[in-house]
Amino acid sequence: MEMSEKELISKAKKGDPVAQSEIVKQYEKMVYNLSLKLLGNKDQAEGVLQETFLKVLQALPNFQEKSQLSTWIYRIATNQALMRLRTKKRRLQSFDENLEDENRDYSSFIHSLEKDPLDDLINLELKNRMDVAISELPENYKTAFVLKDIEGLPLKEISEMLDLSLPAVKSNLHRARVALRNKLAEMKN
Repeated sequence: MEMSEKELISKAKKGDPVAQSEIVKQYEKMVYNLSLKLLGNKDQAEGVLQETFLKVLQALPNFQEKSQLSTWIYRIATNQALMRLRTKKRRLQSFDENLEDENRDYSSFIHSLEKDPLDDLINLELKNRMDVAISELPENYKTAFVLKDIEGLPLKEISEMLDLSLPAVKSNLHRARVALRNKLAEMKN
């Protein structure tokens, strides 16, 4: 029998290992994909996945349920990924790291009209350019772009997760899109 989210949270807060395991199972893919998109590195994403759920399980007894569980977990995962980004920037300031994610999906951003090998090649090239352009965005722009345009989260939820006002999220998203458009135009030439 499936538990409601409220029952699941209640049992997990009391230390029920089955409920805690179910929370991890329900959200691990979401956390991994978000981390991979923000960090562009599978090993780093796995590290964020582990750190996130350690924090989630430690902080769960204090979860006040003012937001959805998914929003709360997204926020923890985003913070963990951003901490790693900041650390990586300090260590590798002028080093460009190759993005390893070959399965990144920009289908909501790149619309393909028909299946044709040439189209696939062009889309792969565009995807690679997008990966590079996204990796070069300032982290606040990258986070807004990934959460909205790749993960498809509502702006209000992103605002709560990042503890930013709605206008600030919209501004970061707009600036990310403009910067990406400009970077992609530069890459074409």
